[in-house]
Amino acid sequence: MVSYLKLKEIDSTSDFAHRLLNMYSPYELNNTVIFAQYQTKGRGVGNNKWHSARGKNLTFSIIHCPDYLLIEQTFYLSKTISCAIVDFLESLGIDARIKWPNDIICYDSKCAGILIENTVSSVHKKIKSSVIGVGLNVNQTKFPEDLNAISIKLVTGRQYDLGYLLEKVVDKIFMWLDTLKDRKFDVIDSFYFVHLYLFNKLTRFRSDDQEFEGKIQGVDQYGRLILEIPEQNSLKLFWQKEIEFLNV
Repeated sequence: MVSYLKLKEIDSTSDFAHRLLNMYSPYELNNTVIFAQYQTKGRGVGNNKWHSARGKNLTFSIIHCPDYLLIEQTFYLSKTISCAIVDFLESLGIDARIKWPNDIICYDSKCAGILIENTVSSVHKKIKSSVIGVGLNVNQTKFPEDLNAISIKLVTGRQYDLGYLLEKVVDKIFMWLDTLKDRKFDVIDSFYFVHLYLFNKLTRFRSDDQEFEGKIQGVDQYGRLILEIPEQNSLKLFWQKEIEFLNV
């Protein structure tokens, strides 16, 4: 059962979720959706901030207990949420792709971001709880110049009711989480692979202060990017912090 907690303003829906988890057990909060009309300190991966105009977009976090996953299957949660957001956008007639590891791209611009923070049970070697943060650009039409961002409205030309859209995207997320819980990894892998941004396209990267060209060949079970390096005639694996896209 999904429950909603809707707020006008908060520092960060993910930070608020973590504060709740410090007061209650994860199972008491399981499948709680925390939505805020505005975040004063919205967070992205690492030290990145999530920029969102007040009352224009969807910024929410879901507290979920994926105790059905082993620690080594953690990246499947990221894959599943990415598939759900892309599936949702496609239901609106929008072509979308998954930019490894946590961005959703529409027409070569960022439409959504995902931040997942897990608490692990070392005893049972499973994920105890997850805070799944989602930022989805909906009705915003102007973004900071340094952001290569786009919104649903900019793509479709339509204005959307945020409450209605929130329920639709959350429904889609839990549909995909059911797929994950049923251990249908092949379904998730297939959808993720087909929608992987820049797959097999020569792209410029930087790693260890060295720039090079490579072709994305996939993502392994641990979440590492699989790159073909034509100059070296080899395949290499990269963790998120080990590599960055250039000019993308």
